[in-house]
Amino acid sequence: MNRLTARMSYGVGLFSQLIEQRNMRVEHYGEFSRSDIAEIGKITKLQIAYVQECRDQALWLWRSYQTRHAEWEKRYKYAKGKWREKLARREPHKPFYRGMQSKIPVRIDKRMGSVEASEQMKLSSYVIRLSTLKKGCRVTIPLNPVEYHKNLLRQGRIVDFQLIKRDGRFYAHICVKYTTPDRPVHGVRAIDLGVRRAVATVLLTPNGPLRRRDFAMLSDGEERHRLNMLNRRFAKLQTARMWQLLKHLRHKRRHVADYTDRLIAKKVADMAERESAMVVVGYPKEVKYDNYRGNGKPGLRRTMHRHFRYGRRIRYILDECAERGIEAETVFEAWTSKRCHRCSSTNTRRISQALFWCLDCGLHYDADWNAAINIGQLVFAERLGRWATEGLAYAGDELTYKPASPEVRNMLMS
Repeated sequence: MNRLTARMSYGVGLFSQLIEQRNMRVEHYGEFSRSDIAEIGKITKLQIAYVQECRDQALWLWRSYQTRHAEWEKRYKYAKGKWREKLARREPHKPFYRGMQSKIPVRIDKRMGSVEASEQMKLSSYVIRLSTLKKGCRVTIPLNPVEYHKNLLRQGRIVDFQLIKRDGRFYAHICVKYTTPDRPVHGVRAIDLGVRRAVATVLLTPNGPLRRRDFAMLSDGEERHRLNMLNRRFAKLQTARMWQLLKHLRHKRRHVADYTDRLIAKKVADMAERESAMVVVGYPKEVKYDNYRGNGKPGLRRTMHRHFRYGRRIRYILDECAERGIEAETVFEAWTSKRCHRCSSTNTRRISQALFWCLDCGLHYDADWNAAINIGQLVFAERLGRWATEGLAYAGDELTYKPASPEVRNMLMS
């Protein structure tokens, strides 16, 4: 296993060198000739199918690099001052710019390996049968899947897999495709992700009014409490120099956060399934990237980098909806927090982090729910004029909030 994965990583590196030297286009299967594939197969002593899989992995790496570099160039072109200097240091690097430092996982298809159910082996219910460096010789590798993974393997069709070495152990990442029945769509469950509240969600229908039962808040307060307790425990262990126990608990915080994000995804999918609605999630693209060190907002930057895991939450929501046959997509949420959902004005003010005020129509609303409504309305063909539901200016922990602005007090009293 070690020799095979090492040679495959070496093959990916050789293909990457050819792409860079020839300034090769990386669409489809690239511009490699048969002699290139044969030469790399001779150097790495891999079978041709393995060599082709290494080629595909190298092409994928360069496609990803070119996409990220094009986005960086666009931002760098219009940047100025200190932000331009910081962007210059954030230029994406080419694949293997530091050489071969770790093994590169390669997708292995049915030509060289397969994942099969094992009915006779008592040790494991699933095994991997993998071709070795010796032609015509295969090795059987037992797997240890949990019940959740077993259900996925039974329901779908196994496409390919990757072998990943981590902490001295090999793990198999298996790609499974399965079909789910389409569900009728009667509404849109819009989601706005936040730092203080994990999820603010609103149910929108084409012709229906906003009702109290259509609004929901999902908080991660219990997770933060558990993480704070873990941080205090780790501090005590570090003071006592109990390094062995610290090493044993080093992944505990990540597991707690991962578990909370999966629970949130399940709750969102449950609501959408019960209401026969599609899910639309606002994607705060590169919001952490823009909050760089020295932007004048150190508190917001620290809070966002510690507690705002929007990428993983979005991925879990999309995966959970896909498993149940619920239509789900992401939309770019630019200006959804600053635009009034009732009159579409951007002449607005945030009285606090949670309270939104429109200076044109006088709407007072919860800021997260206002953003969620704007996100949901992006998927409709025509913008829907919606009147605010009374009593939703303050939500949850903001019920006791008293506006500090004299203008707001006068407006509320009049």
